[in-house]
Amino acid sequence: MLKIQKVEKLGGRILRCDEPSEELGISSYTLLRDLITKGDKEGALKLLDYVQHEFKWLHDLYSDWAYIDLDYVAKNYGEEEIPKFLRHVKSKLDLIAYKGYGQILPVDVLRMFAEGMRAHRCGPGEIGTHTIREEKDRYVMLFDPCGSGGRMRRTGQLDGIPPRTGEPFNMGVTQKAYPWSWGKKGVPYYCIHCSVWHEIMPIEKTGVPVKITDYNEDPQAPCAWYIYKDPEAIPEQFYTRIGFRKPRKRGEPAEKIGK
Repeated sequence: MLKIQKVEKLGGRILRCDEPSEELGISSYTLLRDLITKGDKEGALKLLDYVQHEFKWLHDLYSDWAYIDLDYVAKNYGEEEIPKFLRHVKSKLDLIAYKGYGQILPVDVLRMFAEGMRAHRCGPGEIGTHTIREEKDRYVMLFDPCGSGGRMRRTGQLDGIPPRTGEPFNMGVTQKAYPWSWGKKGVPYYCIHCSVWHEIMPIEKTGVPVKITDYNEDPQAPCAWYIYKDPEAIPEQFYTRIGFRKPRKRGEPAEKIGK
C-alpha cells in the first residue's frame, strides 16, 4: 500500500514508506500510471506531489558532488586547473549527453536546454519552472534560481540548507577575475562549466557560443541565458569577456585576444 510521510530523523525528508516493504521497489512512475488507469485522482495527485521530492535528494547530491570535486581541485592544485578539469569532463560528456551539440538549430538548442532546466528543478518551489522569452534576435531563459549553481548560492527553499559558499561548507569561488569566469572575481567554481562548456569550447571549435550566460553577482537575482538566432547578432562583448575576438564573417574561427 502506498504510504507517503515526512521522516523527521532524516531532516524532514518526505519518503515513500509503503507496506509491505517489498512494494518500495516498485517505481513511482509505475504506481502513478496504475493510479491514473484506475481513476484514482486523489491518489495520483498525492503521488505526483511526492515525485517532486523523490528526485531532489539524488539531484542535489550529484550537483553538490560536482561542486565539491571542483572545490578540491582548486584548493589542492590551484584554481587555474579548473578549466582543464572541465575540458576533460566535457570531452567524455560529448560522447553521452551532447551528441549533435553545436550542429542543431537555435530553437532546438532552446528546447534541449529547456528540458534540461525543467529537470534541473529550477525556479520557485524547485519544480522546474523558468521563464523563456523570445526576442527579435534571441531567446532569453531566466532562472530564479537555476537548480544547481543558483540553488547552491542561496538558502534552500525546501530543505533550508545554507548556501554552499558559506558556513559550514565554504565551497570555493574564483579568487581572481579570469576570461573563463567572464572577467569576474567571486564566481562559484561550479558555475564555471557554463563558460567553459557552452561558450569557450564551442567558440574554439566553430567560432560561435552555443548559449551565453549572463552571470549576476547577486545570489538573489535570476541568472540569464541567451541563445542567439543568428551568430552575427551576438554582441562583441560576449566574445571579449572570455578572451576572444568576434569573427568578422560567419564560419571564420574566433581569434584569441593576446595570441
